[in-house]
Amino acid sequence: MIRKILSAVSRQGWIRKLAMSTPILRDMAWHFVAGEKLENGLDAVRGLNAKGIKGTLNLIGTHVKNRDEVPRNTDQIIACLESIRSGGLDSHLSLKLTKIGLDVDEALCRQELRRVMEAASAQGVYVRIDMEESAYVEATLRLFEEALDEFPGQVGIVLQSYLHRNRADLDRMVALGAGIRLVKGGYWESPEVVVRGKEAMDAAFLRDLETALAHGGSLALATHDPAAIARAMEVVAKHKLPQSALEIQLLYGVRQDLAEDLASKGWPVRCYVPYGAQWYEYVLGCVRRDPRGALGSRPRQTPDAAKPSPAQSRP
Repeated sequence: MIRKILSAVSRQGWIRKLAMSTPILRDMAWHFVAGEKLENGLDAVRGLNAKGIKGTLNLIGTHVKNRDEVPRNTDQIIACLESIRSGGLDSHLSLKLTKIGLDVDEALCRQELRRVMEAASAQGVYVRIDMEESAYVEATLRLFEEALDEFPGQVGIVLQSYLHRNRADLDRMVALGAGIRLVKGGYWESPEVVVRGKEAMDAAFLRDLETALAHGGSLALATHDPAAIARAMEVVAKHKLPQSALEIQLLYGVRQDLAEDLASKGWPVRCYVPYGAQWYEYVLGCVRRDPRGALGSRPRQTPDAAKPSPAQSRP
């Protein structure tokens, strides 16, 4: 019931404006988001690196419809890449293609993705192209394959196990030697498109992680599920792979204890660190996925760069 309510709430523009100006809700947002500024994201990754945990920075925002906004978003993403390098941070960059024009025009998105990849190559920063709703899967894979061909070893992809089509997509990506980040799934889709039910979703995820490790040799596993992590470790041992073949990826603000424990045992651990002013939908998504954990968590202090000065009121 909570998930259904929050899903409906996220689509109401007036509620979005109210939430983003409400101190209590803004404080809750900083449990899942580093802050509204790039500096907040960089500081968060710096803190993670100090604990032996790698980062992945993401400028929040999707489904840009305004053509003029697209190059400005690309400029901000390139600034992030440059800051990762100049700051000496151990961090990847995560990118959603609708942030850089896929909803406007595929040719525009291709152009902007190339700008990002040229900057990433110059800075030596790895880019992970995130996966969005099922309607975008084929275009996303097509643009990823083009980028991989031009920038080998510099770009990876995200696949969602709950999609019925994912077995074929996984085989396709493994055959290319693509760097894969595997997730269970992140969107509400029809049963014609996705597997429904926790048991079925878990089974698909376990199947795919074994396929990726057995045939691809390495995998970024995005989950907080202890059973899935344990199974992946078993597969690594079964195929006599090094620990470096399995990178466990967690979300910022979720299971920090697990991240530190895994890192202390020698497993590569990476934390997805979102930042930016468009945090509302992302935070609602976190709450929908784990309402008890989110609503019962203790918020971190608001990042300094996102706090209003004494002379200002909250927006």
